Amino acid sequence: MAKTTLNQANFSGDYGAEAVPITFASNEVTTTIVTGLTATLSANKRYWVDGALTYTVTVTNNSGETYSKGVLADALDTANVQFDTDYAVEIDGAKTSDYTYSGGLLSVNLPDVADGTTVTVTFQVTQV
Repeated sequence: MAKTTLNQANFSGDYGAEAVPITFASNEVTTTIVTGLTATLSANKRYWVDGALTYTVTVTNNSGETYSKGVLADALDTANVQFDTDYAVEIDGAKTSDYTYSGGLLSVNLPDVADGTTVTVTFQVTQV
């Protein structure tokens, strides 16, 4: 379940040549806290000599709510790798066409991730 937290910083001190005591506050910042929603990125090789490198991203939802309309965005280092369009993208082991790749940015539209479930996305890159 998402919760919010509010934070504001307060200041006090002396101001100017006459050392006038002043107090003031920063703006307020509200942050949404989501517990139980995690993503883990891994690669199938620690040392990459040849062949394709497979990335796996696992989204795990133990938040008590459904995670919907999720988008995975991964900026690939195009100086060293290129996206493997033949392998493309798989979600939970099945090929998907629900992604875009442009200018080094891979964007994958995720299916809904219900509470207590995971979604796994895989894609490959090759060396430039």
